[in-house]
Amino acid sequence: MTRSRSVRRRRSRLGALPLTSMIDVVFLLLVFFLVTADFAKKENKLPSALQTEGGGVQSSDMQPQIIRISVLNGQPVFTIGQVRCGDRVSLESVLAQLPREPGVAIKADPDVPIQSIATALQAARNSGFARRSYVPGESSD
Repeated sequence: MTRSRSVRRRRSRLGALPLTSMIDVVFLLLVFFLVTADFAKKENKLPSALQTEGGGVQSSDMQPQIIRISVLNGQPVFTIGQVRCGDRVSLESVLAQLPREPGVAIKADPDVPIQSIATALQAARNSGFARRSYVPGESSD
């Protein structure tokens, strides 16, 4: 009997783990991970609630300036909105007054000579536009 009692005592000692301290540790780890978890959106992903002066338009929302080139009486005419220019110098002075962030797009009629397109591209470059593009006009065929 002594032998069976010692076996029972040994089994009871080996099977009995102190669960109270283990539960405390698991609870503390759970609280730690819940407190340190990041459930909020990143600040740079949140929409801005502030409005800037001028209606809150950002440069990425702005359309590029469009220079339309056509031929009138054999001479190229550069049109930006309602303003018409007949040469590179006057085109550069108009472009100098426009915002440069959105860039400039040059759209030419099919009968416009290549030299006029190159003149408009050079005027945009001289005026400080970093983003310049050429959009060919559609033919009337």
